Amino acid sequence: MQILTQRDEIEVAKLIGASNSFIRRPFLYFGALQGLLGGIAAYVLIFISLVLLNYPLATVSQLYASSFTLQGLGWSDSLSLLMFSLYLGWLGAWLSVSKHLAEIEPH
Repeated sequence: MQILTQRDEIEVAKLIGASNSFIRRPFLYFGALQGLLGGIAAYVLIFISLVLLNYPLATVSQLYASSFTLQGLGWSDSLSLLMFSLYLGWLGAWLSVSKHLAEIEPH
């Protein structure tokens, strides 16, 4: 969507000799940022779910004379979640920008 709103600016940049990588860079940064924010939102949802579910789960497990609790994500899993979401945001932006740059040619 951002590419389509800046179509005229991209055409002007291409007319003055800007390379596709120069035009693509801000969109990739924005896509990576969106992916990272999505990963943070996923992490928060996981944390809230664990907090909300652990008490009822502990109550039920006591009825069966056992102790069972849900564990949160470890450091490596948290880092993997954030890095993978960042990569997916970057990749989505790369694919979208590449497709639209091929279609945009200066008049």
